[in-house]
Amino acid sequence: MGRFIVRFWDGGIVRWAELASEPPVTRTDLIAVHALPVDARTTRELIEALNTTVGAAETVEIRADQLLSPVTDDAAIYAQGLNYHAHAAEASHGHRKSNLIFAKASSSLTGPFSDIVRPAEVELLDYEVEFGIVLRRDIGANDSISDQNLGNAVAGIVLCNDVSARDTMFGSAFLQWFRGKSFRTFCPTGPVLWLLDPNEVGQALQGLELKLWVNGEIRQQATSDDLIFRPAETIAYIAKSMDLRGGDLLLTGTPGGVTAVATPRVVEILKDHLLQDETRRDELRVEMVKGRAFLQPGDIVTATLTGADGKSLGGLANRIVDAG
Repeated sequence: MGRFIVRFWDGGIVRWAELASEPPVTRTDLIAVHALPVDARTTRELIEALNTTVGAAETVEIRADQLLSPVTDDAAIYAQGLNYHAHAAEASHGHRKSNLIFAKASSSLTGPFSDIVRPAEVELLDYEVEFGIVLRRDIGANDSISDQNLGNAVAGIVLCNDVSARDTMFGSAFLQWFRGKSFRTFCPTGPVLWLLDPNEVGQALQGLELKLWVNGEIRQQATSDDLIFRPAETIAYIAKSMDLRGGDLLLTGTPGGVTAVATPRVVEILKDHLLQDETRRDELRVEMVKGRAFLQPGDIVTATLTGADGKSLGGLANRIVDAG
């Protein structure tokens, strides 16, 4: 069901291909790919090209560390916050009734095995494994999106890590999330785009299993069945207020298990110092590190995405490095 599409460097040229072997999970994996004879600069153009029959060209073997994000940086990135029951609970939002939507800069996209660069100003670096949905077509205010026609709106599924600088997010004026989630390299994506036929989308979105480890220790695990707001509802909700384009990426939220937990003291700091940015940031840096350690240079963050039928979509493996 569906096709695994990859994007990779080939002697200084960016190429698209269909995977001909198992999806990789480490940067040293060797994989076989069928190069696609398409002239597509973007994911949007690739989806449009593959709407017609395109035969694969030669088969080549590459290393996984040649892979790029299969979502190109012309795409807008929309994201859902607190969209798994366990994550909402650990953020003290266990009884949510509204869909939390925010944006992430597309320049944060990076390859599935690339380094995550921690900026000099960031101390509270966190992970958020998610599955992303890539849109098939443009969607506007007059489009009706439901579970019944979702496949006409969604082209595929991809594994992502919504890396987050908690001190930037919560230490900026009025808890500004955009910058804290948008530093370069803060969205490892891939290794494959699971490109689906319209009639396959609904089933493929059921029972997707996400896992994330830090240095081999499991931190996050859940399935898509735990979502609070599901894809059709969310796409329709976003389209009420803004236009979406084919190739855009929707991050559907992260399971419980992130490092930043909203303890009673964290909530108190946020309330008491809403208008005092530096004080709020400094006190959060003291309180939040009392729990599990945030990501540090040298840490390795790995993640996997698996379909309900056990089909692997491969994995991410990213090393944390400090900005040079």
